[in-house]
Amino acid sequence: MPQHLYLSTLPEALIFSMLPPTEFGKYMAIGDKKLSSANSIFFELDPDIEIPGLNIQVARERCVPHKDGSPRRSAYVSIYRAFERIPLSAFSALHLTTKDGLVLSLQSAEYSNDDKVQKAYLYQEICPVVPRVVSNLGPREFCQYVTHVDNPLFLPKMLFADMKLGALANDPDSMDGDDLPYLEMKHLRSCLADIQSNSGGNKKSKVVRRGLRADIIFFMIENGFYVGDQDDFLYYPMPSEDALLGKHHRWWNSAMKVERY
Repeated sequence: MPQHLYLSTLPEALIFSMLPPTEFGKYMAIGDKKLSSANSIFFELDPDIEIPGLNIQVARERCVPHKDGSPRRSAYVSIYRAFERIPLSAFSALHLTTKDGLVLSLQSAEYSNDDKVQKAYLYQEICPVVPRVVSNLGPREFCQYVTHVDNPLFLPKMLFADMKLGALANDPDSMDGDDLPYLEMKHLRSCLADIQSNSGGNKKSKVVRRGLRADIIFFMIENGFYVGDQDDFLYYPMPSEDALLGKHHRWWNSAMKVERY
C-alpha cells in the first residue's frame, strides 16, 4: 500500500497515511466510527520530502499496515508549526472535505493579476491563524503584506481564501448585501467602509471576526484558496458554478448544508 503525506490545516497537523485522499478526508471529517462531523481542509504533499527540524522518518516507518492487514489511517509527524516549515514546491492537490465526509480536490493554477479588481476584499485566514479580515489589497498583495517581516503581525506563510462580498466589495452601504449569511453584517459594513475610505493610507486590513466559522467556508468562497510567503504563491481556484452544480453536485449539496443566520 502506498504512503501518502498530508498537511491538515483544520487543525494543523502533518500526517502520514495509507488512505487515498477521498478516504483520508472522510476519516478526518467523520472518523472511522462516524461519531464526529467536521469540515476538513488538507494538502497532499510529496511523501519523500525531508523537513529540517522534524523527525519525519519515525512517522514514515510507523505508517505500515496493521497486523490484520488493514491500512494505517494516520501516523502523525507533527501537530505544531509544521505548515511554515514546508516549501511550497512540495504542495500538491488541496482537498476540501464536508462534514458529511465528501471530498473535492483542487489543483493549483496560474494566478493572474488581471482578475477582478474591487475596492475591498473579505479574506478568511485558515492556517496558521484563523481571523476573518477585510483588506484593500488583492490576494497576492495581501499575502505579501502579511508575510513581510516588517509587519508587526508577521506570519512566515499563510493559507487563506477570499469570500463573497457581492455589491459590498465596492459599496459597503449597498442593500444587496443583506442576503449574505454573515452574523456580524453591521460590523462587516463598518470595517469595509473604514478600509475603502483608507485606500491610500497605512491601514491595509481590519479584523471582522477573530475565529473561523467552518460551516460557511466552502459555501461562501469567491474565487479560491491561496497559500504563499514572500517567495512563492499558489492559487487553488474553485470550480465554476456549473461544475459545482453538475460534476460535483453531491459535494456541493453537502457543502450547502449550512445554518443561515
